[in-house]
Amino acid sequence: MPILEVPAPEPTGQLAFWSEVGIAPMPVREIASADLVRRRVTALAQEIAAELGGEPLTLAVVLRGAFVFAADLARELISNKMENLLVTFFHASSYRGTKAWRAPLIQELGESSVDGKQTILIIDDIVDQGHTAEAMIKRLSSPTRRVEYCALLDRPEARAVPVYPRYVGFKLAGPGFVVGYGLDYDDKYRELPYLAQWVPSPPVSE
Repeated sequence: MPILEVPAPEPTGQLAFWSEVGIAPMPVREIASADLVRRRVTALAQEIAAELGGEPLTLAVVLRGAFVFAADLARELISNKMENLLVTFFHASSYRGTKAWRAPLIQELGESSVDGKQTILIIDDIVDQGHTAEAMIKRLSSPTRRVEYCALLDRPEARAVPVYPRYVGFKLAGPGFVVGYGLDYDDKYRELPYLAQWVPSPPVSE
């Protein structure tokens, strides 16, 4: 599993890392290219299909950060002959800016497609402290149902509760904040095709 280094950015001094999309410069540093992300999603789909391919499967997508990852993963699962997928969406919010909160708010959107016997694969963008993952697992667990967790990113060193995703795209090392490929900072940078570390601007000298 690839490990992405996301150290704490320098709090002062000249902004060191910039990427450009179109004409607008952005304070981000690429840590995983679009091609690397695509290859990891393909590998994850193959792993999931090998283990869950013989079971009816419902994808429980955690919005909003996982929407890009979930769409690409679902298409890759179909390519691996998992064609009878059901998809349901949950809105979960555990971040305010760059800060993770302990009590995520979780709400299923639309009419539920989860019944008592399906295998559920929860798809999330990142497992950090683990509070959202814990809440999602509790929400969907049932004695008659298998529930597994798939996260694009996992930062086990930050874990506050004992939950660990079975399927992981990348492991994060360091406290840096990651954006791109659906992940945001205050609703910005979701559209980036790669994963990047968000680097705050240095303070303005007076």
